[in-house]
Amino acid sequence: QQRIGTESIESLIPASEPGLPPLEMTGDVTSGRAIVNLTLDDAIVRTLANSPEIRVVSYDPSIARMDITRAISDFDVNFFGKLEYEEQDNPTDSLFQGGQSESRLLETGFRQKISTGAEWTLTYALSRNWDDLITRSIPTKFEPVLLFQIKQPLFRDAWPMVNLAGVNISKMNYKVALAAFRKKTGDISTDVISLYWTLLQSRRDFEIQEGLLEKTVETFRRLEDRRSIDATALQIKQAESSLKSRMAMLLEVRKRLEDVQDALVRLLSDNQINLLNDLEIIPATAPDTKAAELDQTKIITLALANHPEVQQARMGVEIAEINLRFAKRQKMPRLDLVAVTRAQGLAASSGEAHEILSDRDYTSYTVGVSFEYPFGNHQRSAEFSQRKLEHSKSVSSLQNVSDMVATEVRERIRLAGTAYTGIQIQKDAVAAAEIHLQALEDLEAIREKLTPEFLLVKLQAQEALSNARRAEIKAVVDYNIALTRLAQSTGTLFDMRYLQQSQ
Repeated sequence: QQRIGTESIESLIPASEPGLPPLEMTGDVTSGRAIVNLTLDDAIVRTLANSPEIRVVSYDPSIARMDITRAISDFDVNFFGKLEYEEQDNPTDSLFQGGQSESRLLETGFRQKISTGAEWTLTYALSRNWDDLITRSIPTKFEPVLLFQIKQPLFRDAWPMVNLAGVNISKMNYKVALAAFRKKTGDISTDVISLYWTLLQSRRDFEIQEGLLEKTVETFRRLEDRRSIDATALQIKQAESSLKSRMAMLLEVRKRLEDVQDALVRLLSDNQINLLNDLEIIPATAPDTKAAELDQTKIITLALANHPEVQQARMGVEIAEINLRFAKRQKMPRLDLVAVTRAQGLAASSGEAHEILSDRDYTSYTVGVSFEYPFGNHQRSAEFSQRKLEHSKSVSSLQNVSDMVATEVRERIRLAGTAYTGIQIQKDAVAAAEIHLQALEDLEAIREKLTPEFLLVKLQAQEALSNARRAEIKAVVDYNIALTRLAQSTGTLFDMRYLQQSQ
């Protein structure tokens, strides 16, 4: 990710990401801070586009794809060629032995290995030879040769199962890289969504605490106004103590709100929302309070099919199976079928020699087999045993990961169900606390005299209502975070259709 600067404090400001629409920002007249109404969708999109952690792993699938290309390159057609010139001048003491000779050789052709393990070669060669041997009828001769050779393994190194093993493993590794990328994006997005709802809770806590403080200030001022009537110094100090305590609590809630906002800003890593801007993020998406259909069997089945770690473990089993089949095949002895056909021409001129070659007047054939068997075969036997152990290990790993995911899903289903039940309980608690406080306030208006006991009850009722409201928003946020983490466990964070809303 590009940053505005490199060495100064501006290195904390990300560069703008092309394609992202700008966020609408307004100013707060009172504080002068910028206000950003941020939806959950905007938060997720900006995280996926900007997150340095996601960007790091986003390269891995492309790197793994190059391994597939490299594995496939084993089956590329190769072109080869050779050009030689040789001149000799040797002493001789016989008329039947040449002393001087000159040869020129041009050789070219194609070679390829195919998926069955066979390797074919097509070669064309043209040689021009001259020597001073007086008994030779053609002093200068042209000799073109066209040769086709194929070697097909029948046991070891034979058939696509063995020869495509590298390609298939590379494809599996590519899928593993994709699953790792999905896991990282899911983990970061889960953190962003959780922080988004936590920010909503923190902002609501701050508002509730502000309201409680205003109520306390109002109570304190009423006591001050009744100092000359019936309010005692003890009652005033009692109210003042609650006032100071709630002012301190408001500072703590404000600090927590800013800490959560900074954590969210760091993950967003956005040009407009960064750690140097003086702003307030207002969550604009309402939390979900509808009951989700949490069918345990369906959700666990979904998790076992889509969870990135389960997918990685399952592909690990497939890779181990490929290696096991390869090692088993390689234990076999080597038996290769070899076939060669060769056409030649020979004449004093190149044209005549090639005419003879095209007429296939001189054609040779060779067919044979070669056999090799290593006594003991310790290396390949040991490798086969090793692959069997690796396969058993990968199966056990898959079973272990599946059990862990199923346990995690069951736990998060219970967590979501408990959180949803808590929402209604806390709503009832808020309603009861409101009725209690309203009754006390109505009673206060008709009481002839305030007592310390009544004042304490009223302050406690204010505190109870504040706590009930904070518990209610916490239950709502816990429910939404539980649904998010459940979607993360099932690998469907970006497709939460499995949570069918009940009517």
